[in-house]
Amino acid sequence: MIKIVPNWHPLIVHFTIALLLTAAALFVLSTLFRSRPLGEAMTLVARWNLALGVLATVVTLATGWQAYNTVAHDEPSHVNMTIHLRWAIGTALMFLLAAGAAWLDRWRLAGAGAALMALLVVGAGALGVTGWLGGENVYRYGLGVLSLPKTDSHVHPGSEAAPHEHGSSAPASGSMSGMPGMGSGSDKAASPSAPAPVAPAAGAQASGPAAAHKH
Repeated sequence: MIKIVPNWHPLIVHFTIALLLTAAALFVLSTLFRSRPLGEAMTLVARWNLALGVLATVVTLATGWQAYNTVAHDEPSHVNMTIHLRWAIGTALMFLLAAGAAWLDRWRLAGAGAALMALLVVGAGALGVTGWLGGENVYRYGLGVLSLPKTDSHVHPGSEAAPHEHGSSAPASGSMSGMPGMGSGSDKAASPSAPAPVAPAAGAQASGPAAAHKH
């Protein structure tokens, strides 16, 4: 596995979201423009996006199940993981039914029937909730995060805190403080530099949730 990616689920899930939401949007548009040649073209593209999205969803569920059983987590994050998993399964079933409805509706040159449209609209909403819960797994509970940044050590210019520059800056013109032995007494008594941060061990979850929960 790639060192910075604890599992493949975050990489695969984007294909499911993009393909299925695009399919739903194109079916709606093709229904609105069914009387025009553009409606037929959008219907064809929508069907392909739906088919590929369902195939991607199978891989997404498989990698999600692997992540659910292997990523380090605690009890609160486990609760959210389980809710996310249930929504994911329900959403997948919704789009699987939509794919079946699209197959039965294949005789239609443009647009979608009422059953297919209802499944797509509900499925798109459920997909949004599932994605939101997945984002909470990472951004609220820190699942799969190997390390967290020290936010108090970096300030962008223009913010309320004091600005800083990346890298070491050159000494001002005419100043002798940058030359060894030529600075003032205060320069000679410079404070010792802060110790370098210790990198976490490979595979360790430095600031994420503790692995206090076992399946």
